[in-house]
Amino acid sequence: MSQVNIVDELYIFLIAMNYGLILGGIYDFYRVFRYFSKPKKIRTAVEDILFWVIVTLIVFTFLVRKTDGIIRGFVVLGFIIGYLFYFKMISKYSYLLLKKIFKLIFDLISEIMKIILYPFRKVSSSLGGKVNKIGIILKTTLKDSKKYLKITRKKK
Repeated sequence: MSQVNIVDELYIFLIAMNYGLILGGIYDFYRVFRYFSKPKKIRTAVEDILFWVIVTLIVFTFLVRKTDGIIRGFVVLGFIIGYLFYFKMISKYSYLLLKKIFKLIFDLISEIMKIILYPFRKVSSSLGGKVNKIGIILKTTLKDSKKYLKITRKKK
């Protein structure tokens, strides 16, 4: 059994606190994503599972690299302290910032889609019923773009 120095344990504890902060940031990112996407039950379950798989991989990787896979009390405490610090001190600001960034991104996507779809609207309005089939094909292919447009038009 190898000897572990107290300084090394303190270093691992501080890194675990950092990882707790990172996990808090990932959770905030996930909360904002769900705020804008408004998923249904099945999609919510899939997203939750994906979130926990990511968190598990991060924690597992940390434990394997830093403690040789040994779950130690001070490591768990470091994760918890970092996570709680994030939510008590940082989360309220980062959540609002992430919401603004997401809104900006969705507004940008909306504007890009308007520019891309503009020629098709012009052609469709000038030709009328002749391009009905093309319009139907475009509607089915660009179904997700309408979803993004709805998200960006939503009021706070």
